[in-house]
Amino acid sequence: MSQRFYCPAAPEDGAYQINGDEGRHLTRVCRKGVGDLVEIFDGRGFAAWARIVEVAGSSARLEVEGEPIADRQADCRVEIAVAAPKGDRFDWLVEKAVELGVARIVPLATERSVVDPRGSKLDRLRRAVVEASKQCRRNRLMELAAPEEFSTYLARSDGVRLLADPAGEPPHGWPTIAEGATARLIVGPEGGLTAREIEAALAAGWLPIRIAAAVLRIETAAVAGAAAILARVQPVHCPAALS
Repeated sequence: MSQRFYCPAAPEDGAYQINGDEGRHLTRVCRKGVGDLVEIFDGRGFAAWARIVEVAGSSARLEVEGEPIADRQADCRVEIAVAAPKGDRFDWLVEKAVELGVARIVPLATERSVVDPRGSKLDRLRRAVVEASKQCRRNRLMELAAPEEFSTYLARSDGVRLLADPAGEPPHGWPTIAEGATARLIVGPEGGLTAREIEAALAAGWLPIRIAAAVLRIETAAVAGAAAILARVQPVHCPAALS
C-alpha cells in the first residue's frame, strides 16, 4: 500500500512543499527521493498523486500528476460532544472516530468530568487525527474543538440532537436521519450526567437514546453511537427521512 503524506500548505508555482516533521518522515524515515511517486492530501478534501522533484534536507518539493483523488465523506455530518475519558482511551476514541468519518469532536465539561483536555494534550490529539487520516485514506481532517461547557453545548439547535442514556429510546425509536443532515450525539462522563443535566437536555429538546443493552464506557458509547447513526442515514429522496 502506498504511503500518504499530509501537505496542508497551498501550492506555489504549481508545486507542493512538505517540511517539518512530515518532511522528515518522507525523506528520512520513508527514504523517499527525487522521482518517487507518493500520495498527498491537504486535510480539506484534496488528495492526489505527486512526484518528488526536489529534496533539500528534510524538505521536499512535489508536483501533482493526474487528476485529484475522489473525496470520500460520510453520508451525514456526525458530531460527538463527549466528556473526555482518562488516559489513552481518548486517543483510541479519536482514532476510531476519524476512521468512521465523524466530522467533529467537542470535549464536554460536565459536572462529573475528571479530564480537561487543553493545550499540549489537545495539540497531541490533533496530530493523532492527521496520522489516523493518513492510515484510513481520509482526505478531510476531523475537527477537534476546544472544550465546551455542557450548558453551552445544549444550545445547539440545528440537526438531529441525541443524548446517550441507558434509559433512553432503543434503536427502533430513534429518528431517521437524512443524507447530508447533521447529527449531534452527547456522551456523558463515567459517572453519568447528573439528573440536573439530563433535565436541562430534555428541556432543550435533546432525545435520550439507548445505544446498547449494557452500560457502555465513554469511548465505546461514542464510537458505537456514531456507527449506529451512520447506519441509519436515509437518502434524501426517501419520504421517511427527517432533517
